[in-house]
Amino acid sequence: MNLVKSLPWPFRKRTDGGDLTKEIDNSRKNSKGKESEKEEEEELGITDSLIEFVKTFTVEIFKSYPLSQDDRSADSDRNKGGESLRSDLSEWQEKHAICILSKNKEIAKLRYNLCPKHMKERRFWTIYFLLVKNHIAPYEIRAIQKAKLKSMENNGENSKKNNAIELEMTESNCNSLSTNESDFDLESQIK
Repeated sequence: MNLVKSLPWPFRKRTDGGDLTKEIDNSRKNSKGKESEKEEEEELGITDSLIEFVKTFTVEIFKSYPLSQDDRSADSDRNKGGESLRSDLSEWQEKHAICILSKNKEIAKLRYNLCPKHMKERRFWTIYFLLVKNHIAPYEIRAIQKAKLKSMENNGENSKKNNAIELEMTESNCNSLSTNESDFDLESQIK
């Protein structure tokens, strides 16, 4: 009987069923964990195409990225105020940054090489989010919409009409943002 219990579960006899059932449940939990991890990555915009795109980033791209005057002045204002990086990123962006750093070792190495030797971390993330804007915009908009809907449910019926209008305005504002920063020619920097 000990010989049977030492075999991997597919080869065990189903006499007691207890151990086999536990192993099947554990394998289901592991697969559900992987599915929920994939769903979270999808919500954060971490897709295979994004990962492949991010792998093309180099130190030179970040060092030579032309930030607009508005971005530079906002960056210097934040530095004077002493606010942390977390106040600069939205909750969704912060989760995205943590996830992309864990999923893509190239961007983690790039960040390590650039910060703080060549640039501050908030500048790094500003450039990163401008570069990947076209890849992650739909996911970020969806997260904003979910957050608004959740707050609408919590606030009650009276404010639903106002929040629905705000939600539509947020969506239209996100769609109409200028893409001047994302017009930076990444192709010329890669070559």
